[in-house]
Amino acid sequence: MKSFTLKNRRLSVISKLLIIVLWILLSRTIDNEVIFPTISSTFHSFTDIVRRPSFIIIISHSLIRTLIGFVISLVLAVIIGILSSISNIIYHLMIPIINFLTSVPTMAIIILALIWLNNEFAPMFVGFIMVFPILYETVLKGILDLDSNIIDMAKVYKVQKMTLIKDVYIPNIFLNLSYIFPSALGINFKMVIAGEALSQPKYAIGTNLQLQKMYLNTSGVFAWIIIILLMSKIFKYVLEGVNHLCIKSKI
Repeated sequence: MKSFTLKNRRLSVISKLLIIVLWILLSRTIDNEVIFPTISSTFHSFTDIVRRPSFIIIISHSLIRTLIGFVISLVLAVIIGILSSISNIIYHLMIPIINFLTSVPTMAIIILALIWLNNEFAPMFVGFIMVFPILYETVLKGILDLDSNIIDMAKVYKVQKMTLIKDVYIPNIFLNLSYIFPSALGINFKMVIAGEALSQPKYAIGTNLQLQKMYLNTSGVFAWIIIILLMSKIFKYVLEGVNHLCIKSKI
């Protein structure tokens, strides 16, 4: 197992080195900073962005929008998922809604959000719409896939419904959700940034990406992409750490 992990890490390092080599080759071949910037110009743009006094404010506003949208999606997914598992009417009512949300183009959602909401709330709405179906289907699957023997045993011993929900349904729901939390939060984060790029709130990563594009500062765009990737990685490691601690505490 240890040798397998070391091999994976080695391959990951090799992959990153290949990306850097390809970046150097492409930037030298194209030789145009507007089309494809060099690593050095991207690094200078990166340091300039990070040193700005507004940098922390910008990323904190984008993070707050991401987390608010994600928490609303999660709460509604859990509530409606439980109700759908109990009520056949709600279950069938949700099918066309979920199909619509998963089929509608992302750009259409962003445009509608810009029409309906102000520039601060539009990105949150975009993130919510994209993540809610994923969370809802995971919650519903977690309930419907429960071992029927456990439910039958609970009925035999006349276990109260609230006890069953608290001790059986909820832990199983969050166990299933824990597997998709990193990817779902990552999708939400990216969609919030996409919404910000068009809605242009005052403090936002998406707004700054759009500004770099307007000024044809491609190295600045690359720098913000690196920042987004780093933040996504941090999300992933934090959530994996929380999941690990939760599982360990149960054991």
